[in-house]
Amino acid sequence: MRGMAGRDDMRIRSLAAMARALGRSDELLNLLEIAAEEARCALEASTTSVSRLEQGSMTVRTLINVGDLGPTEERWPQHETYEMTAFANLGLVLEHQRTWTAALHDVHAPEAEKELLRSLGKASSLGSPIVVDGQLWGEFFATRNAGAPAFDADDVAYIEALVAILSGSISRALREESLERLAYQDPLTGVWNRRALDERAAPAFDVAPGVTRVVTVLQVDINRLKEVNDTLGHNAGDQLIQSVAGTLVAEFNQLPGSLVARVGGDEFTVLVVGHDPSAVVPIAERLSKRSWRLGARPGISCGYASAEITAESAVSARELFGAADRAQYQAKQSRPPARIITDIVAS
Repeated sequence: MRGMAGRDDMRIRSLAAMARALGRSDELLNLLEIAAEEARCALEASTTSVSRLEQGSMTVRTLINVGDLGPTEERWPQHETYEMTAFANLGLVLEHQRTWTAALHDVHAPEAEKELLRSLGKASSLGSPIVVDGQLWGEFFATRNAGAPAFDADDVAYIEALVAILSGSISRALREESLERLAYQDPLTGVWNRRALDERAAPAFDVAPGVTRVVTVLQVDINRLKEVNDTLGHNAGDQLIQSVAGTLVAEFNQLPGSLVARVGGDEFTVLVVGHDPSAVVPIAERLSKRSWRLGARPGISCGYASAEITAESAVSARELFGAADRAQYQAKQSRPPARIITDIVAS
C-alpha cells in the first residue's frame, strides 16, 4: 500500500478525475464502468462492483464487476443477484443508508458476509449506498485479497465522496434515458403504469426452493374524484391525482424496493416485497386519514392483501391482487370510508 500522504494526494486527484469524467453525458453503464475502475485503483482494491436495487423487490442486481474477479463473477453479469434479507450489511444499506466494512478476521462481521468473501476468495469488503434523487438506488461494493489491510475510515471517506459524485451522474443519465421509460411510466403522475407493475410482479412470485418471500399489495382508490372534476374542472382532478401519487411515493420511500403504479383513472397499486406487512399498515392508515382540500374534501380508500410465497405456494399474483382489490372495495363501501380493510391470503 502507498504511504499516507501519497495515497491521500492520489485520491484527491482520483475524485477530480471522476468529477470530470462523470460530468460528461454518457450512457449509464459506461458511467458505472468508469467509476468502478477508478475506485478500484484509488482504493487499491481487488475488485469493485456496482449493484442496483430492483424496484418492487428486496433484491440487488449486480450491473458490473471489475478487477480480480472471483470464480462465479463476470464483468457484465446477467443473473448475479443478492437478497437483502440474507445479508446483514445489505440491511445497513437498506434501512440506514450507511457505509459498512467487514473482514474475515473481524469477530463482529456477519457470518453471511464472511461466507461471501470466502466464496469470492477475498479477505475484506466495503459497501456504500448509492442514493439518487433522495432514494436508495443501489450499492457500491469493493473487496481486498488476503494479505492486504482491511478497509478503514479513510477508505470509507473516499468511497462516500466518490459515490456522491456518481449519484449526480446517475441522476442525469436516468433523466436522459427517460424516453425509454415512457412505455412503463404514467404520463400524468410520473409513477409506474400497469405494464410495469405486471412485469415487476411476476418475478416476486418466482421463488427458489427453500426460499420464503413476503409479498404485500396495497390497492388505493381516490374518493369523489368525479365530484372534483364536475365541480372544479378536470385540471383540479388532475392535480388531485398527482398529489395522491406524490404522497404515495413519499410514504413508501421508507420501504425501499416498493413500487407505486397508477393502474386506472383514480386507482393506484403499491407492490411491497420483502417487508413485514405490519410496516405497510401505519402507512395505509396515515394515507386513509388524509384529505385533499378540494371541493368535497376527497380522501382515499385503502385495502391490502399479503402472502408468504414459497416454491410450493399456490398463491398467484392474480389472486393476491384480486384479494387486495376486494379489500379496497370493502373499505370504500364502509362508513367512514377511511377504514382499512385487510385480506391476508394463506400461502
